[in-house]
Amino acid sequence: MPLISAVIPVHNRFEFLNETLASVFSQTRVPDEVLIVDDCSSIPVENHLAENPPPGPVTVLHTERPGNAGGARNRGWRHAKGDLIAFSDSDDLWEPDKTRLQSGYLEAHPEVDGVYGPMMAFFPDGRTQPWAHDRPPVVDAATGLVDASMTLPTLMIRRQALETLGGFDDSLAILEDQVFAIEIGLKGLRVVFLDSPVATRIRRNGQNISGNAWQYFLCACRLALQYRRVSAGIYGPGSVLVHLSRALKQYGQRKRFMGLPTRVTGSCMAMLSPASRMPRGRVY
Repeated sequence: MPLISAVIPVHNRFEFLNETLASVFSQTRVPDEVLIVDDCSSIPVENHLAENPPPGPVTVLHTERPGNAGGARNRGWRHAKGDLIAFSDSDDLWEPDKTRLQSGYLEAHPEVDGVYGPMMAFFPDGRTQPWAHDRPPVVDAATGLVDASMTLPTLMIRRQALETLGGFDDSLAILEDQVFAIEIGLKGLRVVFLDSPVATRIRRNGQNISGNAWQYFLCACRLALQYRRVSAGIYGPGSVLVHLSRALKQYGQRKRFMGLPTRVTGSCMAMLSPASRMPRGRVY
């Protein structure tokens, strides 16, 4: 039976950490080790754990300098002993059968490098809604370029695949999951989407970093430029402009007062690339 390591990055957000840990240790197949990676929190996570003991043994690691979640995840999986690495954010909750079902699938399908699945979002007012439940069956660069990003809190992946990828892009504050998906496709790895059951409950609140519209827009523009040759090869010439127009329109959706100007500008940019087959609107 392969060893399973759970990696949980955290930066100053301790109020939900013990709930997350409870969901990890309540698994029907409990991970063989649980690694908490403290990304230079202002108060060390050990202080929190001393006052709020976790429900099982954990190993605490620290990053050498403040960075992004990608860097903390890299610190965790590179230190891990497991053959299979599963990631969680410090405020999300794994469903009880997540590790058993995912590890069982990977044992039964040695040709598959990793699996991920749908989430259920829950909000402070008690609302819930399906989240990232419509992903393509297999990760590839084409779908990664049009926002079919990985839901990292549901991911279980073989250590060997992470070594092939070199881990996560730790220079991005947001969208490292989308870069991860694109790189999986470019390197020919096979990561599949198990469309049921829900693997993780994701907490949506004002602290979610993806809510920073400007930072999201800047990272999306950087991603479009970084992969401009890839998008041209897949979707045709001029696709970088369509990619940038998509980022601009998404920014407008997050900033309502910018909605009309960004939609008009984005549409004009996309019109400059009639040969591109890249979708103009949101796909996933």
